[in-house]
Amino acid sequence: MTSTIDSQVIQTIPLDRALEYTVIQNWDDLMPDQASGLIHIEYQTGENGSTDFFKVWASTSRGSWKLVCEFWIRPLWSHATGLRFENGYHSEEFAHNLEHVIRQEETFPKLPEQVGLIQVHPPTQEERKEADRWIKLGFNPRSPFVNQNVTA
Repeated sequence: MTSTIDSQVIQTIPLDRALEYTVIQNWDDLMPDQASGLIHIEYQTGENGSTDFFKVWASTSRGSWKLVCEFWIRPLWSHATGLRFENGYHSEEFAHNLEHVIRQEETFPKLPEQVGLIQVHPPTQEERKEADRWIKLGFNPRSPFVNQNVTA
């Protein structure tokens, strides 16, 4: 059973933090050497605050970046909607978690219209616990965080 404080914390998390937690929770699937490297989450939001797309990039050596995946939420003449992995990356759990976050986008506070970049360093044990806690609470169908009009 979740506490009121947990529910309030989950409901006030911005979308960029939810994406960061999703990467942290799946760090081991995304980075070959879990103790080093860097992940960037590039995203763009429209004027209404909804996400147009995001891309996840991984770097295991300075200055060298590989596209892990891209998720286009809004159609564009050059891109179809949906999630696509690149460069040999793939994680069913990561894909499931990303899709869940995007389906629940309406429950997050809106981000301003912007192109944003989130940097994720190798997570500490404390950051992993926080991300796991958020994922468990946020993905619980009984949690007030989950929009009851959206099916998981």
